[in-house]
Amino acid sequence: MSPRKRTPSRTGAPTKDSLSVRRARPADREAILEMSKRIWGGHDYMPLVWDRWLAEKKGALLTVTVDGRSVGTSKVSLISPGEVWLEGLRLHPEFHGRGLSKRIHRATFREASKLRPRTVRYSTWIGNEASRRIAEKNGFWQIARTGWMWGKVRKPSPVSGRRATPDDLDAVVRFVHGSSCYEATNGVAGVGWTFPELTRRRIRHLLSLAQVVVLPRRGALRAVAMFDIGKIDDDVCLGFVDGPDKDVTLLAKDILRIAVDTGRDEASAMLPTGRIADLVRAAGFDKWQPVRAVVYELGARGFSGKDEPFEDVLSRTLRSNESDVLDVIADLLMERAPVALAKENVRDFITRNFIPDTDRQLIGGTEGFFLALRTDTLRSILRGVIEHFHLRHGLAGDALSATHKLVSVRHRGRRLASLRARAASLHLTLGPGFGPCFPPDLKVRASETKFDAGTLDGASGCYESVTLVLTERSHIKGATRSIDMIMKSATARR
Repeated sequence: MSPRKRTPSRTGAPTKDSLSVRRARPADREAILEMSKRIWGGHDYMPLVWDRWLAEKKGALLTVTVDGRSVGTSKVSLISPGEVWLEGLRLHPEFHGRGLSKRIHRATFREASKLRPRTVRYSTWIGNEASRRIAEKNGFWQIARTGWMWGKVRKPSPVSGRRATPDDLDAVVRFVHGSSCYEATNGVAGVGWTFPELTRRRIRHLLSLAQVVVLPRRGALRAVAMFDIGKIDDDVCLGFVDGPDKDVTLLAKDILRIAVDTGRDEASAMLPTGRIADLVRAAGFDKWQPVRAVVYELGARGFSGKDEPFEDVLSRTLRSNESDVLDVIADLLMERAPVALAKENVRDFITRNFIPDTDRQLIGGTEGFFLALRTDTLRSILRGVIEHFHLRHGLAGDALSATHKLVSVRHRGRRLASLRARAASLHLTLGPGFGPCFPPDLKVRASETKFDAGTLDGASGCYESVTLVLTERSHIKGATRSIDMIMKSATARR
């Protein structure tokens, strides 16, 4: 029996048998460096770091191969215990769009998990749409935007500040951790395209290398600058500076003086966009137009929700505060516009372009149900209940669906509530699935209160589901109070 022939892929994508992701080997060097000539206009830094990355014991340098040919890379680095950094993601231009990036990322995350990470981060150029799209699809969130700048070194001369010593550790840590620069970058500092955390441990390390400059020379600290040496192109890189405007300018110039003492003809700075970056650029880091970078971190900071995704929490919060958000953005745009503008025009522009017009969506989405109701009283009750879901709890948009017979409200992927119409009443059913929260002696305004006996919780004596029969405008208060009860239970179950 002759061997079965493999059917060629219709899409041109590599077959499973021809593709593999593995640890890089010395023999991969030639193919990877040849690939790098076709990336970033031939200015890829891979030739500068390949040998060092291959030799590193901690982390992993991966390569993806197709038919044995190395066509991509990814580097997993350990900056400090628990602090994992991802870099060096490359794919040969001939293999874009064939699903290889997903394979590389899965292998990269497997390697990262072996390092017991407390955090996983990476950075990319702000215009690298493919890289940013991958980050967003894999649960990374932006924590900083920075500008990478370069300056020609200044002539040798005394610096304005003094080199801080390990004896200054407590004072420097207090200053750094309370600064606007630290806040703007969420506690990381740029060294080229790497952004390590400004922990006490790292600050102590920089002090031991005499890479912290402070003002004034005596007395309480008023300004601090910290620099490090980049591992890619050996730059003196200013990664943190803060203080009064005048002091920031003086310290930036100090870094350019320090750089000349090391034999370099330029220095770089990687700093948060805004006041600090503007001051440093004006101080002499203006050799080229800054390159903007974004720093991503796996997971949302400070978010402890388990069942409800971070995106859903923010979406609900936005919708429940939509009017306030509109006012803030409108006021900002009107203040900075070159001509006088009418506020309602500006609000309309914002809802057309930036944030959802939830009121419009709610009315449009429930129009069929609304028109099918037989009395104005029932229509008033419907508006009151739906607007409470929106204005108090941000449940609208994808969370709400309606036909001419039924309105459903969903939360965390499950039905939270439903509204059904009868000839002279609306039946609002809340739950089950969000915890026992309705006591048997529930006292709310309604024509009738019906508990779902199958949802009785023996331990608490409360029910998970209740149906309220609403017939009068005064029953809106009973409905909204019951909605608040189930939402309180839902948000407490994290």
